Amino acid sequence: ARTVPNPSKTPGTFRPRRTFTVAQANHALILVKRVAEDIVQNYPKLLDCQEMFEVAETLGCDQDALQAREGMVAAIDKIRECLEEFDEIGVELKDWSLGIVDFPSRLYGRDIHLCWRHGEPSVAFWHEANAGFAARRSISSLPSEVNYVSQASETAHTR
Repeated sequence: ARTVPNPSKTPGTFRPRRTFTVAQANHALILVKRVAEDIVQNYPKLLDCQEMFEVAETLGCDQDALQAREGMVAAIDKIRECLEEFDEIGVELKDWSLGIVDFPSRLYGRDIHLCWRHGEPSVAFWHEANAGFAARRSISSLPSEVNYVSQASETAHTR
C-alpha cells in the first residue's frame, strides 16, 4: 500500500514566518518552479520504489528489495533537499503530486495564502489560510494593497 507523507508535518527549522506580496511571490516563483518540478518528478519515483520494495520483500527477493530501497533513499534525499529549499524561501508545499505551493500573505491583519500549482505561469490565485486549494479565488479579487504591503509595514500598521 502506498503511504503519502503529509508535507505540512515535515520537520524543519523554526524561522519567523515570512509573508509575500503578489509581486514578491511571483519573483520567488522563478526558484519555486524549479524546486516544485523536482518534487513532482521524484515523488512518483519514491512511491514506485516503495511499492517495489514491499513486493520484493514479501517475495523474498533480497537483491530487488535492496535495489528498490536504494531508489527510495535517492528519491527521499532529493525531496528532502527540495523541502529545505522551500523552507528557506518561506513557502509551504501543500500537495506532493500536483506541486501545489502556498505563499503566506496578509490581508487587513488576517492570514491568507497566495496559491500556485505546478505548471501555472504565475501566482494568480489566493485562499484564506484555513481553506485549501478548492477554495482558490483569482488574485484579481484581492484589493491592490496586497501587491504592495510588506510584512514590516503590515506589522507597523497593526500595532
